[in-house]
Amino acid sequence: MIETLAPAPVGRRPSSVLARNVGVLAGSQIITWCASLAWALFVPRALGAHGTGVFTLSVAASGILTVLIGLGTRPLLVREISIDPSGASRLIPAAIVLRGLLALPMLVLLGAFAHSGKFDGEQVVALYLGWGVCVLYVLFEPIQAGLQALEKMHYLAYSDILTKTCVSLVSVALVVVGFRAIGLLSLTVIVLAVVLILHVGWWRKNFTIDWKITTAELWSLARGSVPYLGFALFFTFYLWIDSLMLSVMTPPEVLGWYGLPTKLFGTLMFIPVILSTAWLPRLAAAATDGDQALWRVARAPLQIVVALSLPVCVGVVLVASRLISLLYGPDFTESVPVMTWLALSVPPMYMNIMVNQILIARRQQMLWTKAMAVACVINPVLNVLLIPYFQRTRGNGAIGAAMTLATAGMGLAVLAARSFGFAPAIVTGLVVYPVLAIWLGAVSLQELGQLLEIVQARKARVAVAPGIDS
Repeated sequence: MIETLAPAPVGRRPSSVLARNVGVLAGSQIITWCASLAWALFVPRALGAHGTGVFTLSVAASGILTVLIGLGTRPLLVREISIDPSGASRLIPAAIVLRGLLALPMLVLLGAFAHSGKFDGEQVVALYLGWGVCVLYVLFEPIQAGLQALEKMHYLAYSDILTKTCVSLVSVALVVVGFRAIGLLSLTVIVLAVVLILHVGWWRKNFTIDWKITTAELWSLARGSVPYLGFALFFTFYLWIDSLMLSVMTPPEVLGWYGLPTKLFGTLMFIPVILSTAWLPRLAAAATDGDQALWRVARAPLQIVVALSLPVCVGVVLVASRLISLLYGPDFTESVPVMTWLALSVPPMYMNIMVNQILIARRQQMLWTKAMAVACVINPVLNVLLIPYFQRTRGNGAIGAAMTLATAGMGLAVLAARSFGFAPAIVTGLVVYPVLAIWLGAVSLQELGQLLEIVQARKARVAVAPGIDS
């Protein structure tokens, strides 16, 4: 059995616990935001577009490997332990063993990718360091899931502060004295190793663990995790597959133009991430009492993310050009249209994150997984079309990658809206979205016309020779 500090059932804990957890997570976010701001102000400019591209390649590889190795088990662990804390003694070690088993074949796949692409020596080293970062994270993430399920959010805050603040601030110091992307990635590996050791201590303090894991338990955990994999694939696959495709299809500096906005875009997700982290245990517990209880709990976070996403979107769009020009200089001028497109995807991304948590609580995550499966096919196809087009016409394939990401987020928001009765608002968004993009100069009417001509020409060829993809 699990030993904890006598936690009450999640659904019956006072509201003050939820408020405290939101406050703790928000406080840690303020600290890490300040550190990330220091990183954003100094590191990309010091690395330049090429070095930022190398760094982004490693982060992209790490992000995708984290999804493939992690199998989306974290929300499953949170939900199951929230409902029955005694299950943590076997679920957490089972998740760690399963991830360890998956790490080695993923290393082989990464090696094949690294040596089959047109990567230089620095990029290959960056890819392997990305695997190291991924493995350290996936080993302590199940422990974080257990602590989150018990609503002990202060441990998550400690980990977040140590990881992001230490890496960000030390990275600034390192680039000042001449270190480049490989040095910064090596620092991340060292810091995460320390964080893993800390998690082992927190684990021993809060749980008793049974390491007698059977093959049947591992298979059961892997099978149960599959429905949760969809959202993880969407958020990570859609955020980073573009980077991997850019690394193969364009010069390194183009990946740097994309990497800087995606780094900034990731920081904009802190609002839904905080709310979803704090509310998921409550949503899972409320769902056991029926849909009415669930919707009472879910209404507040949904309203908050929808309300806050709009000013975030508009604010970033309005300041993107001046901000990037002021902070990063002419080397990153081509990042402006990329940042604009990513900003336009903030509202649907916010809603997608919270809706996913509600579906997890209702045990309906498979609905989201099906939508993700379609999206994961469409995204690379759009990238194959748009990256070369914008690379050829504007010398910046990163615009095509950003446009693909934004389009995917909007499409999934429409699917979510159909489930929650928001269709009219989203349809309006679909009209306003391209109009705003044209007005802000992210894409011109002439370019849209050229794209339309390409689509019409392809449709005409398909009509003449059906079944043949020209």
